[in-house]
Amino acid sequence: MKNKLSTTFSQGFQSGTFIRVGENRDLSLFVGKDEKGNYAFDFRGTYVPVRISQSDVITVQQGKSGENYILRFSLCNSELLEYFSTFCQDLLDSTEAIKDDEDAYKTLCSRYFSWKKLFRPNNGGMNDNEVMGLIGELLFMQDYMIPHYGVDMALDSWMGPEKTHKDYSTESVWYEIKAISAGKDSVKISSLEQLDGDDEGYLAIYCLEKMSPTFSGIKLNVLVQNLMAKMGTAQNRETFMSKLSMYEFDFSPEYDKFVFTNVGFSMYNVSNDFPRLCRKNIPNAINRIQYEIFLSELEEYKL
Repeated sequence: MKNKLSTTFSQGFQSGTFIRVGENRDLSLFVGKDEKGNYAFDFRGTYVPVRISQSDVITVQQGKSGENYILRFSLCNSELLEYFSTFCQDLLDSTEAIKDDEDAYKTLCSRYFSWKKLFRPNNGGMNDNEVMGLIGELLFMQDYMIPHYGVDMALDSWMGPEKTHKDYSTESVWYEIKAISAGKDSVKISSLEQLDGDDEGYLAIYCLEKMSPTFSGIKLNVLVQNLMAKMGTAQNRETFMSKLSMYEFDFSPEYDKFVFTNVGFSMYNVSNDFPRLCRKNIPNAINRIQYEIFLSELEEYKL
């Protein structure tokens, strides 16, 4: 999902050229290219600057021009322009109601510190299975949790990044999300507790087929970007980014090589007679269990 700034940046700029952006006429906000030819975001105003630590992907410059100070965020890796545009859009959205330069400066610095952990240089630390697992959880947030519960509750109930036993849990219902490769006839349950519980629960399974990098399919970075646009408030975006960072996620171009298409989705009611293992039926001496369930045996529980 492209934002307005993506279109603005795509028009191209000469080095050292900036244009004013945003609807807030009380603040002076600009986008363009710095003197090195890097895409950049500027805030110009009267405030007291503080020391800001650098990022390997987004550099920070502060200087003075006449009566005003300039705060500049520049993108060092042009491959990340689409995601830098989302960052800049967040800066605009977070300051749209602010009238004072000092307050705007503090807000922009705070937003930068939040985004900084998602802009690490080509980390790409997650493997295929981890990428698929995170895609499954984010697809479920996008396709089910937000439409059914709203953004606030969807975020609050997302427990997967915190390594709890259930991926989503509300006051009375839990959801366990699995992403499996196309053609697989079973789903792996990686711990005894994943499907255990007295409350109402559901097992949701995405069947993903890996495609070539040139295929126009599901990419982790794009999915994150699309969900970021749905967060609505700065607080929700902050919560979303914090939870993503628990996965060691970053906007690495490496993840754009992992492209999937969703070839099937199923959700099952994990009722009392659902084929699962429960702690109450397992000897206490057994510490950890992993097992697989044949999908063909779950038809009667499918919603």
